[in-house]
Amino acid sequence: MAVPGIQDTQCGFKMFTRQAALHLFPLQQIEGWSFDVEVLYIARQHGLRLVEVPINWYYQEDSRVRPIHDTINMVRELLKIRRNGRAGLYDLPVPQSTVDEIPAS
Repeated sequence: MAVPGIQDTQCGFKMFTRQAALHLFPLQQIEGWSFDVEVLYIARQHGLRLVEVPINWYYQEDSRVRPIHDTINMVRELLKIRRNGRAGLYDLPVPQSTVDEIPAS
């Protein structure tokens, strides 16, 4: 819904280059379940390359996920990400203090 072409936006494993992290995270708006989807959305909006790498994942019986409640919250946040994108919130320039830390390529 927010990042077409990515099969599993919710997997807990994400890796970023330092430069990408310094660029993306200051633009983030959401702190809930969809924070990682938002970062992927922003990365795509800024033309950064996204790569999916398969991993082995094992279900844990003691999961704290509440399927109905968490799904409703996730859909709400996904709609907020799309709304933020349309409103241009992710197009804002990265704060200068962050830019100064991004090494020139």
